[in-house]
Amino acid sequence: MDPPANPTWLVLVLLGASGTGKSTAARRIARGSGATWLQVDDLRLALQYSRVTLPELTDRLYFFETTSDVWNRPVHELLRAFIDVATVMVPAVRVVIDSHLVTGVPMVIEGDGVQPSLVDDPVFRPWVDLGALRFCCLAAASSTELIENMLSRGRGDQLDDRQRVFRQAVANLAYSDWLAEASRSRGIPVVPSRPFETVTDRVQQAISGPPHPAGR
Repeated sequence: MDPPANPTWLVLVLLGASGTGKSTAARRIARGSGATWLQVDDLRLALQYSRVTLPELTDRLYFFETTSDVWNRPVHELLRAFIDVATVMVPAVRVVIDSHLVTGVPMVIEGDGVQPSLVDDPVFRPWVDLGALRFCCLAAASSTELIENMLSRGRGDQLDDRQRVFRQAVANLAYSDWLAEASRSRGIPVVPSRPFETVTDRVQQAISGPPHPAGR
């Protein structure tokens, strides 16, 4: 069953590391709410395949594509790269959010390249206070969850190399923990990604209450 329409928000932003169920929840909520749905990965891929040069952090945008044997890099370096990619994406995501708030066209935006700091944007704060702009973070409890998700979806590099899959999952878990902490510090609700069968309902519940105290 798709969730019912929720009139309390205009733009919903779902963030979380890869494998936490963002796409599934976003698709179901968008369908049930009559909203459009955007995967931030599409914006990132458009930038990368266009080989754009940015005012800053251009090299970080291409880090995972240009770094040799990238998943053997230290976890702290991979975590920094995940954060940097999300930082690079802020202007693009910001434009999309602003456009849909102004035009009144409901949208669900999801992706691991979404910075929790977007909720601090002074332009967005009035919309957050009204409850028209909502944020929610999905968080994993263990790398095992992420490994199972990667294998079931056929996602990730060289899935036949279990050690490589494990390294990717450990890095993704570190990023999941960082996103959850950064979200909580800003008043963004954090929803556990498991049990997977109920994640959409739990996201709906998390965003159905009074506006969260964001922008702190």
